[in-house]
Amino acid sequence: MKSLVVSSKYLPEYSGSGLRAHRTYLRLKEKYEIDFQVICSSTASNDSETYEIDGINVQQIVSERSRKLNRKLSSTPLRRFTNAALSHIEARSVTKQISETSFDVIHTFGYSPATIAAVNWSRKHKVPLIMELVNPMPNPYQYLPGSRLYSDQDLNHQSLIVAISQSLGDMCKSHGLIDNVWVRPNPVDTSHFSPPSERTRNDARSTISSATDDEILIVYVAKYIARKNHSFLLEVMAHLPENFRLVLAGPPQTENDTIPGLTAGEIPYLDARAKELGVGDRVEISHGFVDMLEYLSAADVFCFPSAGEAMGTPLIESIATGVPVVANASEPAFREWVIDGENGYLSDLNSERWAEAVINAAKLDADKKAAMSANIKSAISTEVIDGHYNKLLTELAAMRPEQQLNVEQVLSS
Repeated sequence: MKSLVVSSKYLPEYSGSGLRAHRTYLRLKEKYEIDFQVICSSTASNDSETYEIDGINVQQIVSERSRKLNRKLSSTPLRRFTNAALSHIEARSVTKQISETSFDVIHTFGYSPATIAAVNWSRKHKVPLIMELVNPMPNPYQYLPGSRLYSDQDLNHQSLIVAISQSLGDMCKSHGLIDNVWVRPNPVDTSHFSPPSERTRNDARSTISSATDDEILIVYVAKYIARKNHSFLLEVMAHLPENFRLVLAGPPQTENDTIPGLTAGEIPYLDARAKELGVGDRVEISHGFVDMLEYLSAADVFCFPSAGEAMGTPLIESIATGVPVVANASEPAFREWVIDGENGYLSDLNSERWAEAVINAAKLDADKKAAMSANIKSAISTEVIDGHYNKLLTELAAMRPEQQLNVEQVLSS
């Protein structure tokens, strides 16, 4: 069996869903001989290119000329038209490439001209489809600008929709998509993300920070985009005792990113803000790609003040590693996994109340940390999810166009 993975972004570009897709299919290839290749779009690059990563062929398809024009006109009244034109041009290029590629199943991750083209190709040519919803969205359908009124996209038949949170599952249900929707969070590789030994913890702490043994280390790793809310934690630090230290890390924005955030040259703003708040000596800020496991191994508390998250893989990786989480209470996906007093605390984005939650999270004992890790391993480890993927892919690939997948029946068989 062979899957064509089509993703909004892919490695080496920073992308949580792209990284997850790559690792998932590498495991499926090794365990079940499910082969794959990749077509992707990009937000960080304006170049189309073909390359290999871990022996897997990746084709990145973008329109450099259209993107440069679109950027020039981004602050003018013409931006809606250039945005639409860009989507159609890039989708057409992806469609051409798909037509020249051999595969059994299309598996999309995210929402971009590339994934829109893939979904439309699947529906038009009766090819089995897996659509992975990785961000909050009002509906599961993917249309090119201006095409919705004359397009009828059938997502009920010969398809599987993966909803990585219950809120996304409920959204699908509101659109009449139920039986073929697989509601489950992102899997966690519990062979890596598990409570560290004391030596591993100490080594990690000395690598990522200058925290002493008697300091409580708070960690937050996320790309420096505005909705990730890094600066909020500086305000939280102003309400925490002197023995609390904060480490912020993650990739910066690039010049091609279109959403608000901080580039590498702008990240020093956070250092200046920390000094203004009188916590500069207790805050350490870095940028670039990091080893999430190393940061979680070092942490006493992981904070997640982000907004607009479909799930947030670092949150469940933290729980699997035995690190209590303090997360944004307004996010439905976070409420699915963070249980006050058991594996962390939920708080609204009030810096004083958040500081109280951090103090309480740091007090959770070793037994609770072990229990929270064990719960993740039994429910959503990669071992469990990979087995489910194999069953669903096998069933889906054999389906006729008029058939509908029933996820519950397949997984219970």
